[in-house]
Amino acid sequence: MLYVSTRGAAEGKTFADIAFEGFASDGGLYVPESYPQFTADDIAMLRGRDFPSIAVEILKSFWTQIPAQKLWEICRDAWQPANFTHGRDPFKAHDVAPIKWLRDHVGLYELANGATLTFDDFSLEFLKRLHAKHLGTEPRNFTLVGATTGDMGASAQFAFGGRKDTRIVLLSPKGRMSKFQSAQLYSNQDENVLNLEVDGTFDDCQELVYALLSNKEFKEANSLGAVNSYLWARIAVQVACYFYAYVQASSSNTEQIVFCVPGGNFGNAFAGYVAKKMGLPILRLLVATNENDAMDEFLRTGVYSPRPASETVATSSPSMDISRAANFERFLFEILGRDGKRVAELMDDLEKNGRFELTKDEFTKVRRSGLASGTSNHANRLEIIEFLNIEFATTIDPHTADCLYTGVYLHPVGVKTVCFETVQAVKFPKMTQQATGATVPLPDDYADVFERPQRKVEVPVDLEVVRRKVVDFASKPFESAE
Repeated sequence: MLYVSTRGAAEGKTFADIAFEGFASDGGLYVPESYPQFTADDIAMLRGRDFPSIAVEILKSFWTQIPAQKLWEICRDAWQPANFTHGRDPFKAHDVAPIKWLRDHVGLYELANGATLTFDDFSLEFLKRLHAKHLGTEPRNFTLVGATTGDMGASAQFAFGGRKDTRIVLLSPKGRMSKFQSAQLYSNQDENVLNLEVDGTFDDCQELVYALLSNKEFKEANSLGAVNSYLWARIAVQVACYFYAYVQASSSNTEQIVFCVPGGNFGNAFAGYVAKKMGLPILRLLVATNENDAMDEFLRTGVYSPRPASETVATSSPSMDISRAANFERFLFEILGRDGKRVAELMDDLEKNGRFELTKDEFTKVRRSGLASGTSNHANRLEIIEFLNIEFATTIDPHTADCLYTGVYLHPVGVKTVCFETVQAVKFPKMTQQATGATVPLPDDYADVFERPQRKVEVPVDLEVVRRKVVDFASKPFESAE
């Protein structure tokens, strides 16, 4: 299996080659040259297996060059129950991602039980071990750069913090995270971590990271790698999450299931689309958005018109305050028949005009893709959080509330609908207090999170300032790896 770019380049790269490579040489994103296929019999063989063993089956079809034993070792170690100890149900402590069934065939897929209480832990536990074994072609000593609204950054710090062969630079938006998120992110004291607090939005942070990583000379001169959701390795792990959820939720190998995911950077949604193309019986993929609803508008009209960063609304589900979704280009590539030239034209329109519009025939393909969408606001989030607390003694975060709101109101009657959890509710005490009258107790390992000293560097939305900070940090001599 080799990988190609969404804008046409075919560079003959493998899964390991692009493990930490954010963008292809033409500025596009990597996708497999083809998608492996799973039949009903193949799905039947996954039943009764734990997440690591299912992940092996999915990942080996994307990473055909790795010896099976090495891949198994990575998966076994990454998804040990001991790495996912924050589950709701102590009787399911052996399961790293259980489904909690609610009412009318709607289930909550618990993906935030990891060390940093976010679904990002799933993919970063994998990337951490991949790099530790030096199975890719990235420099042995390199600096990872990423934009974060708090959760991915905390997960990346946990995965790579303290390492002698890796540095991490994280750009986060000032004043657009919850108190817990900022305390968790900025309290990291590892010397190989640099937190840059950007006086702007997440879209600003993401644009700055794109500018750093898309400059080939600058990237190579400073041995930079990516850590954000557009890494193909992270998408592949999320594909495995769909297969694991399916075998839990379905009662036959052809039963049609609906999945609902928060929109965010569109990585989870695209992973579901990939799983569907691979043969997983997905009836519909619901993409949930908040007040920043550019993706909802696109899936309904074929017009993609993300707000400028300066107009991105600050909401009570801040990790979804993203106007321009990083992984959306991958979906366009597939919908447009893998026409890299057309994708490049549309992305050029987006850069120049701030929007693009599909033709009637192109939009028809979107409508037939199996993706649909919904949107919700602050009041809707409070409604769902209160409902789950009263009816099921379960507290969720506002992003998962966006997801459940869309999942509950749009799922077909009689069809199982699985809604993806984003982070744990403890990260948003104001929302849970407002919705339920109480907050979620801090886990033991975060009991002092608000008292921990913080370490960050404030920067403006200025590429040259950020470049200098990255160069200064990346140029420090690496210690000898242990």
